[in-house]
Amino acid sequence: MKSEEFRKLTIFRQVELLFERGQHVMSRVYLFYNVHLYTLAGFYAEIWYRQADNKIERVILLDESDVLDLYDNQIGLSDITGSIWPKE
Repeated sequence: MKSEEFRKLTIFRQVELLFERGQHVMSRVYLFYNVHLYTLAGFYAEIWYRQADNKIERVILLDESDVLDLYDNQIGLSDITGSIWPKE
């Protein structure tokens, strides 16, 4: 599935696909939201969850530069080298 196809789905179906087929990468907190970053089929998506309401409010697609900007303080050298040089 390409990101353009994913974007056209309902938020319910987007979340369902991310939970079933996506890989959770990391999370962050922004204001009242727990934001969870997933990768699926070569693209990145964030699930914005508001814990106070127990509700997923949005799913946002991101490109790699956005991921680096938003998660740069959480990405360590081992995260990057682990994806380039797998552990033996």
